[in-house]
Amino acid sequence: MDIDDDGVVAEAVEVLAIAEVAALLKGGARGPFSDGELAYARDKSDPERRLAARLAAKRAVVRLLGGPVAESDVEVLRVPGRPPRLKLSLRAEERLRDAGAASTLVSLTHGREHAAAAVLLLRGRA
Repeated sequence: MDIDDDGVVAEAVEVLAIAEVAALLKGGARGPFSDGELAYARDKSDPERRLAARLAAKRAVVRLLGGPVAESDVEVLRVPGRPPRLKLSLRAEERLRDAGAASTLVSLTHGREHAAAAVLLLRGRA
């Protein structure tokens, strides 16, 4: 896909320690994760890494949209063989439009100790 410079409204990169997610989930807590995110991650050999990348994406979106948007207003969806995408709550969708954007792109990565996400807000549909 070719996106010209005028198509990007805002961008954010978030990096966090995977240990933060392990601590967040201690004692069976679910944190800001949806049932789908938890099920996806728990089906993998490294669930904390998967969830850390998702938390990084959520934090990047919250930073970009601000206002009343919370980490739980963002869900990272994954379909096998396709790139991840973001599902926003109605509140987050409204903030997205207020920011002058119509869609998002997300990229996730994780290593042994850290996870990261890059999020773009785009004027048109991705």
